Amino acid sequence: MTKKTKLTKQHRELIERFGVTHITGGIDRVRELAQLAILLAGANKTIRQKYPEADMAILRKYKLERIDRCLKFQFPSGRVDGFTFPHDTAVADVPYTRGCSYGTSDVFAVSAGAESAFDAHAKLKAENDKQQHHRISEFRGFLEACRYVEDVLDVIPLPDDLRKRLGHTSTALVAVTPETVKSLKAAFEKAGGSEVAA
Repeated sequence: MTKKTKLTKQHRELIERFGVTHITGGIDRVRELAQLAILLAGANKTIRQKYPEADMAILRKYKLERIDRCLKFQFPSGRVDGFTFPHDTAVADVPYTRGCSYGTSDVFAVSAGAESAFDAHAKLKAENDKQQHHRISEFRGFLEACRYVEDVLDVIPLPDDLRKRLGHTSTALVAVTPETVKSLKAAFEKAGGSEVAA
């Protein structure tokens, strides 16, 4: 009988890091990001209407501009709502003031299309976040149930470099439900090309 490799705390951390990264990257956010792009275009348009490019060029010269990702919108429906854009989003710059726009009187009137994108984005993001949370919870529960490296490898096809770091030697299926095994195998079927941070 081939000796199994005990799943240590370090092993679990490596596998968890890989798994969470893989699951997070595997959530299809194409439609969510498309709605975010529409909302961003609407936001940038109204920012430039309120703060024209010619004025901003002068402020930039004296370093009196900033990027504010926390914006309040006035929608055609009459409601006012806030939105925080991700840090990697190309939001148009505004004149420098302390604090984000949530704490100022700046409210940007946007189009009906931007309002529709705002609502669609919120719905899609909530659905995607829920799916991501469920898959990560399922994965962590599975990993917690495993006692040996081989238990993980029977369900999740880890990349070769990670396998070597784990010192695996054989395979043995951990006692989990067939539904969990099927779900995890589907979630990790593209795992071969992923990297794990040291």
